[in-house]
Amino acid sequence: MRGRTAVLLALTILGATLSLPAGVSAQETSPPPAEAAAQETSPPPAEASAQETPPPVGAAAYPDGLVHTVVQGDTLWDLSAKYLGSPWLWPELWERNRFLTNPHYIYPGVRVVIFPPPSREYTLPAEKAPAAPPAEPAKIALPEVKPEPPAPKPRTLAILPSEFVRAGIFMKEKPAGIGTIRGGDEPKAAFSEGDRVLLKLDKEIPAGQLLGVYRVRGPITTPGDRPVTGYVKYLAGIIHAGGKEGSDEFGVVRTSFEDLDRQDMIFEEIPSYAPIVLVPAAEGTTANVIAGQLGNEEQYTGNFIFLDRGSSSGIAPGNGFRLYDVVDESEGDRMVKKTAARIEVGEAVVVRVSPEYSTAYIVKCSRSFPAGILAFAGTGPGKGK
Repeated sequence: MRGRTAVLLALTILGATLSLPAGVSAQETSPPPAEAAAQETSPPPAEASAQETPPPVGAAAYPDGLVHTVVQGDTLWDLSAKYLGSPWLWPELWERNRFLTNPHYIYPGVRVVIFPPPSREYTLPAEKAPAAPPAEPAKIALPEVKPEPPAPKPRTLAILPSEFVRAGIFMKEKPAGIGTIRGGDEPKAAFSEGDRVLLKLDKEIPAGQLLGVYRVRGPITTPGDRPVTGYVKYLAGIIHAGGKEGSDEFGVVRTSFEDLDRQDMIFEEIPSYAPIVLVPAAEGTTANVIAGQLGNEEQYTGNFIFLDRGSSSGIAPGNGFRLYDVVDESEGDRMVKKTAARIEVGEAVVVRVSPEYSTAYIVKCSRSFPAGILAFAGTGPGKGK
């Protein structure tokens, strides 16, 4: 009893002190649960990590110029793709860095000018102001001279750089490269982009150099009026030399326009692109179509063809030619080839020339045609030409 009385007395004093509200029992109770238990949560994730964006392309994006320090694996071909928008513009970078003896191999640590800094004007300190000049004589009103209108931009051939570099050439003698593809890490008959290949080279090539892989066809004899025998050579892919592993030289296929094989030839040449300005050829200039680039019997729009005339005949890049085939007519149940008449079947523009031959791109054609037909600069050869 004594203990219970003491407890009630203590609670009475606490109730008076805390002023417990009515209806609340003075018994020991657990605190009321929260309306909603606060869960421990991790902070909200970031919206999305910003992906690395490609660098802006062109000199306008770098008003103060840009100098790149070469790291292992860099090539002018790659830097051109990154900053100029196309790997086939690499000669522009080489032109700005002529100290590079080999444009297809650049050393780590070398500083390469991508875009030169702009020229700056410097103001000399002002001298003491001269005495006030004498009053100007009365101005005489001169007739208004209208400025000359700007010269029209030259028309250029509409062709992608990646198409242009495959144009190829025609030559009399079979070319000799510096080696071939010996095989690959896997037993494959052909190789494409990303494949690691073993190389058989006749000379030592530093690791990191780019090499061109070319397809060579021939000997080819044209069926035209002026028979010509020779070889076609055009780019099939690019290999990045990797150096040696033991006695084996290896590389990686960086790009392939078609499957590469062991018969393809390796050269140190890498073609480039430059716009082809359209210029008319001399009226009446003629040439025969020797062959097409890819070996197909019929040629059509987008193909490259080779002509049996070159710079020694006055042909230059940008010259346009109309292509004329003979007319096939029927006489009864049989077809007769009328060689005295020709019809226009297409147009082509010259993109490369050598002294004896030229390479042309077919910009349009109304029908496919074989090698041996006539290419004519002018309004038309007419009959008997």
